[in-house]
Amino acid sequence: MKWTLAACLAVNVYLLGAMLWFAAIAYPQFGAVDRAAFPPIYAAFTARIAFTVVPWEFVAFLATLPLYFARPVAVPVWCVHALVALGVAYFAITFAWHLPAHRPLAAGDNSGLAVLLTSQWVRTGVQAVRAGVLIWAGTRG
Repeated sequence: MKWTLAACLAVNVYLLGAMLWFAAIAYPQFGAVDRAAFPPIYAAFTARIAFTVVPWEFVAFLATLPLYFARPVAVPVWCVHALVALGVAYFAITFAWHLPAHRPLAAGDNSGLAVLLTSQWVRTGVQAVRAGVLIWAGTRG
């Protein structure tokens, strides 16, 4: 049972690291790129995240579901409910706010990064809480 918690924690910490990298390093650099040079740079960026990040967002969420059935006895079920709710919130923010903020970038316009950065920091905050709940659960189990 501890392995399910450890696996869930590992993938969620990986995702948190990726979210922090986007928020603090990658996305802010988009504003420094000359607009004429931006489209191929953005295209290369999005091609890379399709394999290194996007699948892990789903894995991080799905990895919480086995905790309903296989978690240490000392980890309360409300903890799993909270993780699932946070995962739903993460995807709601992603699909309703963050992905639409990418549309101008995909069209070659890197001048409006404020919305993208704000949505990214909110997603990162949600992911930090998820990781924190899992760390807390790990100290219990």
